[in-house]
Amino acid sequence: MDRKEALAIVDSLLESSGQREAAAELRRALSTLEAYESHDRTNAQVTRALLESEKTYRLVFSHELDPMSLFDPVTKVFLEVNDSWVKLYGYTREEALTMKVTDVSAQPAETTKAIEQLGPGASTRIGVRWHRAKDGTVFPVELTAGALSIGGREATYAVMRDITHRQRAEDALARSEASYRALIESMPDGVIVHRHGKLVYMSPSARRMLGYSLDEDVTGRPAIGIVHPDDHPKVLERVLAMLTHGVGAPVVEERLVRRDGSCVVAEIAALSTVFDGEPAVLAIARDVTTRKEFESQLVMNDRLASLGRLSASIGHELNNPLAYVLGNVGFMERELARATDVPKDFIERFTTYVTVVGEGASRMRDIVHDLKTLARADSDASGAIDLQGLLDVCINMAEHELRPRAKIVKDYRERITVFGTEPRLGQVFLNLLVNAAQAIPEGHPDDNEVRVVVRAEAGNAVVEITDTGAGILREHMDRIFDPFFTTKEGVGTGLGLSISHRIVTSARGTITCEAQPSGGTTFRVTLPATDIASVAPAPS
Repeated sequence: MDRKEALAIVDSLLESSGQREAAAELRRALSTLEAYESHDRTNAQVTRALLESEKTYRLVFSHELDPMSLFDPVTKVFLEVNDSWVKLYGYTREEALTMKVTDVSAQPAETTKAIEQLGPGASTRIGVRWHRAKDGTVFPVELTAGALSIGGREATYAVMRDITHRQRAEDALARSEASYRALIESMPDGVIVHRHGKLVYMSPSARRMLGYSLDEDVTGRPAIGIVHPDDHPKVLERVLAMLTHGVGAPVVEERLVRRDGSCVVAEIAALSTVFDGEPAVLAIARDVTTRKEFESQLVMNDRLASLGRLSASIGHELNNPLAYVLGNVGFMERELARATDVPKDFIERFTTYVTVVGEGASRMRDIVHDLKTLARADSDASGAIDLQGLLDVCINMAEHELRPRAKIVKDYRERITVFGTEPRLGQVFLNLLVNAAQAIPEGHPDDNEVRVVVRAEAGNAVVEITDTGAGILREHMDRIFDPFFTTKEGVGTGLGLSISHRIVTSARGTITCEAQPSGGTTFRVTLPATDIASVAPAPS
């Protein structure tokens, strides 16, 4: 750097600090320099005429707001300091002129090295250095240093800026960000941050909820990829509204897609934030899948209780008329059997009619009884359950779904008693029977069957319900017991098998599913048996 460039730097510093009078004086000096050069004065004469100007020299130092110093690059002794330097370091000017640069540095080795690396006419911006004031206070400064020639003597200038307040603010910000990250990483709810549609952060709780390992890198992946496709329009609309209006999005339920493709239902709250120094969208997700499942179970239990009360009321209202009908049916059967003065063909024909009426009335009585069995209010009472009797009740209840689609085959190999809650196990078997029926199209009952097998195995009761329907795709097998998963578009909630799985496991049993080679599906329920007795094969 030549002297003109050095003086231009000084001029810029004066202008930037608002010292226009000093800058004007300096420019007049520069004009003088150019005039001398135009008259073929030597560079040495011009330099001496300018830099030895006591007035200009003093103006530069006295009016600069930032602390400034001049020192000998060899001895490192201060040649001059300005008022701002005196105020910052606490030394008088006279004290300063007896000191070396390294006396005010808390890093003398680094200071010496930086001075030695500064070449003739060069300038450099030095990062953060730690200096020490007269009272021992150590504080950070930013430095700009360069080499000058004053009156034929080489010197080094340094301009310091105290960044203590800025450093404290940055430290406080760093601590705040560290606390913020520690907070969200310890939250039980999942935290997901995305920017411009890409994931930038996923908390440990969110990773556990969505099936990602703690060390798996998810940054850069599309944020919409973890949202169920059916919820994409709703999510995009919420994010757009939030970014447009600058307000947080209210809590809503959304389905999120786990790493394995299964879904969880989550309550999502979103807001705009600054993450890692840049604007982003932060979403807080709370997994409510289990809660929704319990709520559905409570609703189902409430419906069953209501149905039980309704069934009891209906049964009470129907029992008396049914008793009249069945009583009169018996009376007519006896009278027809004793009749001697009526033609035989007439007696046979009317006996058939009376028998049909009796069977219908008996069927109605059995239906009312079965409804009360499956939906009575004391559904929490546990006890011994006859599996064969319970399955007969469930088959009767599902007959309206089964009969148009398939033959019902009962294969009861042992009469087994299990311990549990009859209405809840009945709910499981009724759900499996209805699913089996719905897997078979209507119209060809003679070509299809639903087979119900009861057998003993290793001290357990095994119930198998097999259909000859369309079956379940292999890729769906691992997910059929997941809450809200369904292959029946527009039908049901996808909670039937999930609730059935919970009921069976709460009874210390298991429920599995397997595809049959010839088509169709077998659901197998295994429960601890309390009593097993051999029986003759039940009729189909």
